[in-house]
Amino acid sequence: METQEQRVMILHGFSREELYMAIRAVKTVLPDADVAFAKSTEHSLKRTLGELVGEIAEDHAYMKANPPKQE
Repeated sequence: METQEQRVMILHGFSREELYMAIRAVKTVLPDADVAFAKSTEHSLKRTLGELVGEIAEDHAYMKANPPKQE
């Protein structure tokens, strides 16, 4: 999937609990949407939006192709 086609939601300034609530809300409203979620970091705030979206989309594609193994 091209990065321009990947839906990305970047969250900034939320508590951990609020982040999970926001992610659950989006997944409830858009259950079939392939959305990559990320929270801002000190490093990400220094990057351009295009760079950040591209990196998040690449990471999302990798994780979909290589999901963590459940123990």
